[in-house]
Amino acid sequence: MIHARGHVHTPEASRWLQRLCHHFSRKIAVRYDEHEGHAEFPWGLCDMHADDTALHFACRAQDAQQLARVRFAIDEHVKLFSRKHPLAVQWHACTPAAEGTP
Repeated sequence: MIHARGHVHTPEASRWLQRLCHHFSRKIAVRYDEHEGHAEFPWGLCDMHADDTALHFACRAQDAQQLARVRFAIDEHVKLFSRKHPLAVQWHACTPAAEGTP
């Protein structure tokens, strides 16, 4: 599997996490509470974590094309839901060994 991490700086991270997860749950398997979320896209997985300053995404998929689809789904929904005050995910690639590190 390949991995990517991203984040959106916002003091309303918990609200954004719940809104995204609720929306995704209409079409895919999702588990979430006010601080953690897990979405199972057909192309890959995305774990979300909300803290006081940001919403963090940890995504993984079998190949680069599938990972790009997961990232696209996250990006487009963040854009869609933040039209009044636009937010954007800042992404960076990571290796599986780096997954456990902040």
